[in-house]
Amino acid sequence: MPKWQKGMIVLKTEQRIDARVIPQQKKKIAQIAEKCGLSQSEYIRQRALGYSPRVVLPDAFYLFHTKLCELCNSIDGKVSADAEEKLLCLIDDIQSELLLPGKETIAQIKAGLERDATWQPQDSGQLKES
Repeated sequence: MPKWQKGMIVLKTEQRIDARVIPQQKKKIAQIAEKCGLSQSEYIRQRALGYSPRVVLPDAFYLFHTKLCELCNSIDGKVSADAEEKLLCLIDDIQSELLLPGKETIAQIKAGLERDATWQPQDSGQLKES
């Protein structure tokens, strides 16, 4: 039931989903979530919604990225338009591939599940009779 607060309805209610995993799977999830700088819950939530959380990159990467952006700004008009365009494309590729979260398509998720032969669906629920 939503709560009333000074004439407003608060709709934020969290729901819990429990999942059973074997110890090796839990350890792997914990390791990957930590590398991404996320809690296990947030990592699983993002994966379930089709996102591919990125591993948190070292500070050195951000320093190099900043220097590359500064270089691009400093050469404005001093190099050929083609070279400048290639540099801008490189910066865009770095941002999209390494910095921005990606979202997988359903086909990519299914292909990943097919490649991971260790994952087995839990035997539960009613069987469909033919």
